[in-house]
Amino acid sequence: MKRLMLIVAATALPTAALNAAVTSATPFADNMVLQMGRPVPVWGKADPGETVTVTFAGQTKTAKAGADGAWRVTLDAMEASRENRTMTIGDTQIRNVLVGEVWFASGQSNMECPIWGGAPRYRDAKGGIMTQMARRPFVRYVRNDHNLSCTPRLDWKAQWRDFSPQSFREKTLSAVAFYYALEIYSALEIPVGIIDSSWGGTRIEPWTPLAPGEKEAPPPADGKIPRGRPHSMFNGMVAGFAPFASRGMIWYQGCSNAGDGDRYAAKMHKLYDGWSREFENPGFRLYFVQLAPFRHDYFRIRLAQSRFAEEEKNAAIAVICDAGNLADIHPNEKEIVAKRLAIHALKRDYGFTDIIDDSPVLKDWRIEDGKFVLSFKDATTWYVYRDDYKMEIPGFEIAGADGKFVPAKVLNKIADGRGTLKGSELVVAAEGVSSPKQLRYLASSPWTGALYSFDSGLPLGTFEIDARSVATERKPGVSASAGDALLDGFRKVVVADIPVGKPLKEDGYSFDGTSDAGQFSRVAYKFELEHKDGSVDWVVAAMDAFTADAAKAGVPSMSGASFQRKVSGLSVRSNVVGVEDSDGVEGAIEFFTGNYHPKKGMAGVPGDDSIYDINDTAAKPAGSGYGSMQLHDLASGKTVFAFNCFNGPNADVGIGNNTCGQHPDWTFSKNASLYKSRRLSVFVK
Repeated sequence: MKRLMLIVAATALPTAALNAAVTSATPFADNMVLQMGRPVPVWGKADPGETVTVTFAGQTKTAKAGADGAWRVTLDAMEASRENRTMTIGDTQIRNVLVGEVWFASGQSNMECPIWGGAPRYRDAKGGIMTQMARRPFVRYVRNDHNLSCTPRLDWKAQWRDFSPQSFREKTLSAVAFYYALEIYSALEIPVGIIDSSWGGTRIEPWTPLAPGEKEAPPPADGKIPRGRPHSMFNGMVAGFAPFASRGMIWYQGCSNAGDGDRYAAKMHKLYDGWSREFENPGFRLYFVQLAPFRHDYFRIRLAQSRFAEEEKNAAIAVICDAGNLADIHPNEKEIVAKRLAIHALKRDYGFTDIIDDSPVLKDWRIEDGKFVLSFKDATTWYVYRDDYKMEIPGFEIAGADGKFVPAKVLNKIADGRGTLKGSELVVAAEGVSSPKQLRYLASSPWTGALYSFDSGLPLGTFEIDARSVATERKPGVSASAGDALLDGFRKVVVADIPVGKPLKEDGYSFDGTSDAGQFSRVAYKFELEHKDGSVDWVVAAMDAFTADAAKAGVPSMSGASFQRKVSGLSVRSNVVGVEDSDGVEGAIEFFTGNYHPKKGMAGVPGDDSIYDINDTAAKPAGSGYGSMQLHDLASGKTVFAFNCFNGPNADVGIGNNTCGQHPDWTFSKNASLYKSRRLSVFVK
């Protein structure tokens, strides 16, 4: 969606001649900050055919307005500069322009919560002091007013202010955005611009821009736009800035979408893809806040937030499970939130390579003698901190085969009497549960974390483990030779040893012979899951070729190819109960490079639009999100094998239907680490 259609009254321009025909877009006003290190679009409106000249920092760029009057130039990437320089656009002068780092801030009330002003219970605790001390002429901000629009609103000007007591008396700013900008400025000592478009009580859908091919709903007959209308806040409060050059955005939202649970991850992907597209920045950053503890169950949406952070390489999550207020949905200590967002930027964007910016993430686990033994990324030592000075670690729960969760304890000893635990692995057990099947953390009241990595000082966030999906019933007397017989005459072209703790693409294939595959008319797969006791579940499936390129028969993240279609001549053999042997039946493949959703996408194939099964739909644009490589037997209506989330650190793997989880095709099972090894081999004939 192009953002070139802007008409601004001459009186709205800060220094424009009253009869000037050339106008500039929303962001371009006195005291602005331009993004360093990236090409900078400058755009606006003029008389059709008019030549527009833009000069700044020794650069002169010209463009001719089109038939619609739209014009645009692009300034070359610039270094940071504290010099207050003038940009000339036609006859208009925009003064006091800096070059540095530009960030957006968006979301609902915990992002909107002001640094000062407003109600005593809805502002930062230290805001009165901070705004009096805020004398940072090289830090600038925009606070956008609430506005809803059915179409992109482009006829307005940003008002840039510096960080000064006078500015904050005129217009306040999000407290999280305030502290975030100060952290970036303090670390880099270069100009920072922060653009605050936030609104309390809002859902994610109004902040998500219209996708390509998506049609905007007709405007309401009375003009009264509901706050939940999709795209309406992006249209009214953000669209005027696109495609302004920026580093990315910080985001704090989710309470209003808490009922979405698992579905929220897909909505986060749509939000990110939309902002990245509108700002023409494939490296657009999205650093966001996981919901804080409150007297409400946010467990499933917190898991969805974590999953999105795993799936999107340009996103990162700030865990604040220790920084909430059970009595107040708006905790008034926003500085810690901003600091945990800022360390992502310092590590990932600004070269502070020695920073550990992620909260601990589950890396591997096992069950030994009735106990869960857990290991985590970025956590070699642990400590517990509680305001009441108790050493017990709350939040863990374990369930056995009956599915009933009971409180569990961390069995690691305290090393120093002051909260440091012995050992890097956490050992967790529950009294009375001798054969544990599930574990979860921070799923129940009071939802508050007290366990931290000594490596980073960051808290352990919400997670869960489901060991039920690893239990397998095998067919008696079935040997691997029964499957290998299906592979007679085939030649191996790919071996993928599926890793845990990182995406497949990071290691690549163990064997890649696709360039020498030659011509073929049949494709076959062998999927092997080795349990930690050495036993192996396997399935072999052969079918008529659905591509002439052997590489595209491999894992979608490696080939970049997506398929959703029926396949013919499917024959299957497996030692897993529930996978029926078949010969020459009809099947279906769902090979998606990125995200997908449950709505049925194939005509004539059954499916349930509320769960992930044998008939889902790839998200558009395809992207490189979660990922799916699934084969289904349409005769039985069951999944043959699934390898999902190959773009993430802990994949879903399964043979047959998943009978323990909600989704039969293994989506969101995150079970790859349950197995000693996981191998997918591809053959052609």
